[in-house]
Amino acid sequence: MTRLPVVLDCDTGTDDAVAILLAALHPGLDLLGVTTVWGNHDVRHTTDNTLRVLDLVGRGAVGVHPGRNEPVRPRIEDLPSGRSDLPSTLDLPAPVSAAGGEAVEWLVTTLRDAADPVALVATGPLTNVAAALAADRSITGAIGRLVVLGGTHRQPGVTPHADRNVWCDPEAAADVLAAPFRDVLMVTMDATFSAPLTKADAGRLRSVGTPAARAAADLVETRIDWYRRDRAMAALLAAPLHDPLAVAALVAPEILTTVRASVEVERADPERYGATRFSAEPDERRGRLSVAVRADHDRYVALLCDTFGP
Repeated sequence: MTRLPVVLDCDTGTDDAVAILLAALHPGLDLLGVTTVWGNHDVRHTTDNTLRVLDLVGRGAVGVHPGRNEPVRPRIEDLPSGRSDLPSTLDLPAPVSAAGGEAVEWLVTTLRDAADPVALVATGPLTNVAAALAADRSITGAIGRLVVLGGTHRQPGVTPHADRNVWCDPEAAADVLAAPFRDVLMVTMDATFSAPLTKADAGRLRSVGTPAARAAADLVETRIDWYRRDRAMAALLAAPLHDPLAVAALVAPEILTTVRASVEVERADPERYGATRFSAEPDERRGRLSVAVRADHDRYVALLCDTFGP
């Protein structure tokens, strides 16, 4: 089987960690490298967490490249780097591998030199991707598919109107979504919240028995405990596992229900800051893209179990 070359750009916390496991272990993907960005945590922590995940499953040779630690341009209001409600370090063994060179330079060089189209999956704020575009806009031609974990239509996020990834750096999101990529998919919170994982799903992962599956089960259970503060998720004893769904789109697109749309990112209105306004009407100024609005829970869990199996 010909493997799809992929780069993962992430702000590694619990769900990014499972996304890294999926990208590193799926037989249809060739993980070229991981770039890290601010968002969930400071870049020093997202880089350390990424190294921990890759070392856990014997993929320490995959390069990890620390990126930007602040928005590509100033926000209309300050945002501290990191989240006080989440541990900054994953509960995994300390890494033995070391980080590589700076993310934006590595991204530009890797994409310029790519012999085949590369899939780029961004599961954090789009700061690194926007900075790479500013350095060399021609890299859009090397990216066969851009998958963005971000945006929301009906599902409330960090605000009633915006998901955290776009809200952290709306300027970067606007830059990236306006660029001439040939194929863009946004995996929204509407999709990720439609297929939350339960305690039973964590048990199914744990029964697979591999280090990756056991780690994924622990991370899912950690997320379920955190989401007890969400009334709907607490009632289900479940939690959305956002970021791996963006990787899943590359290898199992049937998991997602998508629609074609155009999108505009709100950058001026403080109340709706970071909101993604979708329209089914063509808008050549902003381009058209696919938007994932629902996900198939059973197929999603089966993909994780199969990929993390022996």
